[in-house]
Amino acid sequence: MSESHYYWEEIFVERCNIECSKYEDNRNILNKNILEIYLDNLIHLSDMSNDDVAYQTLTVLILRVGAKLPGDLKNKVLESLNWEKDNNKHQWSPYVISLRKMYLEDFKNKILNYKTGLKTFLLNLKIFYDKDLKYSSIGLEQLSSFAKLKKFEHINYIDLGSCGLIDIPELIIKFPNITLLNLENNNLTSLPDLIGNMRGLEKLYLMNNKIELISPNLGSLINLISIILSYNQIKTLPSSFKNLKNLRSLNLNNNNISIVPDIFNNLKLSQFSLRNNPITIIPNSLRESPKYKGVYSTEAFLSSLSKV
Repeated sequence: MSESHYYWEEIFVERCNIECSKYEDNRNILNKNILEIYLDNLIHLSDMSNDDVAYQTLTVLILRVGAKLPGDLKNKVLESLNWEKDNNKHQWSPYVISLRKMYLEDFKNKILNYKTGLKTFLLNLKIFYDKDLKYSSIGLEQLSSFAKLKKFEHINYIDLGSCGLIDIPELIIKFPNITLLNLENNNLTSLPDLIGNMRGLEKLYLMNNKIELISPNLGSLINLISIILSYNQIKTLPSSFKNLKNLRSLNLNNNNISIVPDIFNNLKLSQFSLRNNPITIIPNSLRESPKYKGVYSTEAFLSSLSKV
């Protein structure tokens, strides 16, 4: 999303009588019921601005919470997502153009297939971090066909975000060179044992699922650098986490963690976040460790608990 999109998102959130700072910490504050109460007002505001970005941003929020998408708004946004119209406005590099085309196509498909009540999330462009796009990425619709053709070796990214998954497809373990697996915005309740077979995995995105249990086999992913587990229902982490010697980034925001496990003393994290968890206990070994001083958000929760 561009700066203009973020600008409009803040305006819409504030018009829904929600503080932006609280929304940034917990996006679930803005839900279907709240958005539908203010929807007419937000559409009127968009009409007054006559800004395509306003219509697009409001539609993103509608899809994200599962609210009703009015037909007039739907048509305006679909018209605004015309690539030729978009391309004539801007001069971008080939890399940015490739990403933009992917985003627009995903946005249009999500709108055309949208049903009220079903939360829908747009393509997360952060998964395409290779600026030459020399690595290959596939989604759910290509997973079976590539497996049948036994085209495994040249696939590096698998993007299964926002697919309504309840379970992780077992087919993914047949792709030996996967370094990034995106499973954000699904309905997963657990992280199964098969995940431990993906030994080359470096980045694992699991934000916004319903995960309560994580298989101890996750500790087998010795090449894992980054894992995002925010917005789940995790209470504890397996002790095998201490084996993730290459892990540098761990996001556990918005879970149900009450006791911070001391396994963090075995890790060398540079980004570590535990915001919005019901934390009541921090091991002294971690509380007193200089290793986490200055690490993102860690000092904040340590200092806040020192007052309890």
